[in-house]
Amino acid sequence: MDTVQAVESPTVRLLVVVAQAARGEELRRRLAGLSRGRRLELCLLAPAFAASGLEYVASDVDRGIRRALDRLDESLAEMSWMQVITARGEVGEADPMLAIDSALVSFEADEIVLVPSPERDQFAEKELFERVRERFGLPVWEIELSEDQYGTHAVQVAYSSLGHPGAPAALR
Repeated sequence: MDTVQAVESPTVRLLVVVAQAARGEELRRRLAGLSRGRRLELCLLAPAFAASGLEYVASDVDRGIRRALDRLDESLAEMSWMQVITARGEVGEADPMLAIDSALVSFEADEIVLVPSPERDQFAEKELFERVRERFGLPVWEIELSEDQYGTHAVQVAYSSLGHPGAPAALR
């Protein structure tokens, strides 16, 4: 009788969508926890959010691209402290769904991590977790960052496994 065994990949590939700069030791630990002991490869995606619906409709992208580049640079600098195979980054479309779609063409992610802006104040961030969960068929994490006098804190707000095992113990 033949048996089929599932073999876990030695690498976990995370697409990290940053609506604010991904920073802080706590966030780095949480991302490392997602690897479940395997090597970690990150693609940081900074959508070029429009500041308003009007800016989005008018295709006024210059300020959004500048803000996205700033977020991406800060995020890449913060993640460079992690031991990863590679950490790369890209600026994406103003619509985060299109940005994620494009990123997944060149980066075959195992899971998607959303790092929303503090008040989810970007026009295109509204209900992003639900839309990503429904569309891409991958486990999706949402990790909120907050700051106080003691530093930056990461709080897991939501997780959707879509048929995958529950949240790793490191993130519960």
